[in-house]
Amino acid sequence: MLKYGDYGKYRNKIYKITVDMDDNIFIMTRDSDKIDKSFKDPNNTGLFEKIVNANELTDCIRIKPYGILNGEKLEILKERENEYQVATSDLLIGTKLKLPRIDRDLWMGWVPKSDVTLIEDKKPFNPNDLV
Repeated sequence: MLKYGDYGKYRNKIYKITVDMDDNIFIMTRDSDKIDKSFKDPNNTGLFEKIVNANELTDCIRIKPYGILNGEKLEILKERENEYQVATSDLLIGTKLKLPRIDRDLWMGWVPKSDVTLIEDKKPFNPNDLV
């Protein structure tokens, strides 16, 4: 599964982290083994969330995936079973890889996972900087 965004440990378990407009920090998971009664599923979608304090989070990282295809670095946007949706704003790369031009400065398309070397750019961050 493709990971994108902010992640951190809460009570030694890794969760996705988001912040709402009121500066509440949420941890989220679909894994029912990682929740207790303090987690809520507000939209009944199987996505459980809980508000936490920044000082309760450890080992926080920001993950941005990208891929190498035919020697070119591309942003990876989405994932299907056997494909990645890739994008570039570089005319030469978009043309070389025969990606459909979506906008004036955007080339985007689906490519087989087997053709892409997936790389996750992971950068640590301080959870106190979220709010």
